[in-house]
Amino acid sequence: FLWVGFHDAHRPYAKGAVSPPHDPSTVSVPPYLADTPETRADIALYYDEIARMDGDIGKMVAELDRRGIRENTLVIFLSDNGSPFPREKGTLYDGGIRTPLVFSWPGVVPASSVNSGALVSAVDLAPTLVEIAGGTVPEGMQGRSIRDLLTDPGDHAGREQIFSERNWHNTDEHIRSVRTKRFKLIRTDAYNALPMGVASDLGASPSFLALRALAKSGRLAHSQSQVFIAPRPRLELYDLEKDPWELDNVADDPAYASDVRALAAVLQQWMADTDDFPAWVRTRPDDTDRITG
Repeated sequence: FLWVGFHDAHRPYAKGAVSPPHDPSTVSVPPYLADTPETRADIALYYDEIARMDGDIGKMVAELDRRGIRENTLVIFLSDNGSPFPREKGTLYDGGIRTPLVFSWPGVVPASSVNSGALVSAVDLAPTLVEIAGGTVPEGMQGRSIRDLLTDPGDHAGREQIFSERNWHNTDEHIRSVRTKRFKLIRTDAYNALPMGVASDLGASPSFLALRALAKSGRLAHSQSQVFIAPRPRLELYDLEKDPWELDNVADDPAYASDVRALAAVLQQWMADTDDFPAWVRTRPDDTDRITG
């Protein structure tokens, strides 16, 4: 077993990661970022780092081929958080929790197969590996094996819900969420009177500075304002079919009242089942400024 961690694509970024570099004019800017030359250049450098990492992975796979063990090796690629940009890394929006999960196993995983609709969680990896290795999954393990996803990706239904949490990253937060295929419910139990804590590496990024400049001049669009909202709502509900970027909180919309109640109950039960701790148990001083990053 070998675990390899990459520094790419952690900040800070510098030019020269790959040649030729990505063209800032061709990058995709999500609506919650400011579409400025600085942001586009920032995203292009991020693409460069991803490309360099991809090349390094290629070298490792080539070494497996050279040793003649490629077909007897399962290669898994995953990320532990979303992209290092405002409203992504360190949040429970999909930009923060929807991460890549790639399996490569010649002769077992069908080449180029994709399942983009099923919900799986990182906690599912451990029981999957135990099953593949021929072991017995411990009864107390939260995850569930997704072994069948590898051999028949198109028919894997996935979970009905997935759960996520934000605790510490330069600031204490107590944020929990439950996501179904249609809805995302986010519950914030601490620091409601302050903006969400921005990770320190993001606070110095050109993308965050561009948002701050718009905020200072009063030109922030609604879609760009969420990282500055204070006080924050206790509950956020997003209808992902209608609002895939999670920009319009409908938790107070009477049309969604039954959905809020149902998902809030599911989230509360998950917190009880996993022996979650209340927000007041752990409140440490921030080590970054929540306004300036």
